[in-house]
Amino acid sequence: MDVHNVVPARFPPLRMTVLLAATALLEALVACWALGAGGFKLPLAGLLPVDILPQVLGGLALALAVFLAPFFFPPPLNCTAGVPPVDTVSLREGAVEGPLLLGHAAFAAVWQAAALGFALLVLSRLTLLTSASILQAGVWLALCALASILLAQLCSRAFAGCMFIWIVALPVSGYFLAELFLSGPGGASGWSQASSLQAAALRSLMHWLLSLSPGTALSGLLTGVLADGSAWSWRGPFLLLCILNALLAWRVLRLARRDSASIPPRDV
Repeated sequence: MDVHNVVPARFPPLRMTVLLAATALLEALVACWALGAGGFKLPLAGLLPVDILPQVLGGLALALAVFLAPFFFPPPLNCTAGVPPVDTVSLREGAVEGPLLLGHAAFAAVWQAAALGFALLVLSRLTLLTSASILQAGVWLALCALASILLAQLCSRAFAGCMFIWIVALPVSGYFLAELFLSGPGGASGWSQASSLQAAALRSLMHWLLSLSPGTALSGLLTGVLADGSAWSWRGPFLLLCILNALLAWRVLRLARRDSASIPPRDV
């Protein structure tokens, strides 16, 4: 394929449109199934407690955002030609320019946040969800989705490992440290009652691990309390995630600009 004759894709691309539509439809079907609404006669329909439906839908939306992140854009052209990929944003069909790629990625992130926000807005009639928690959940999902999409473009080979560390390894390592503390002499008085400096430092570390991991943070902002019993605070995690997205976007623009500069001018 001649990369000099690549035609810019429509906005949004067909691939992305189908995936985003499927995401919204799946979340709506799961909500209807969980509520037993719409006359669905499916197994276990309506058996989930209403109180945990926001967390179930939030977890589903987050899983879809992470799982679909590598599929929103076609693979690099040098991969399809059998050449091993490099750690750059290579030329892609319909997404040559860095700003265009960022625009598509931002649109996908906002769409997924809007779909989750609408589902949570419906559930707010049955649960104790507040407008602030719905807004925070949408913004958090949009930031996580955008970071996932950009990471998938920048380091496709290491994407699965990065997501595993971010979503699974962070909270699990925190739980492991907490169990070590509780099994030791200093943990005899309990997790929240221990007053030593080591206990305070461990509680602070556990709070930040749960606040920065997408799944535990999303559950915490919906309930107001993290898994360790500490109160959810949105300012620090939101700021750090915004900084991460800014760095990833800067890297995408820089690499895309370098790639475009290496393309010889098109013959007229």
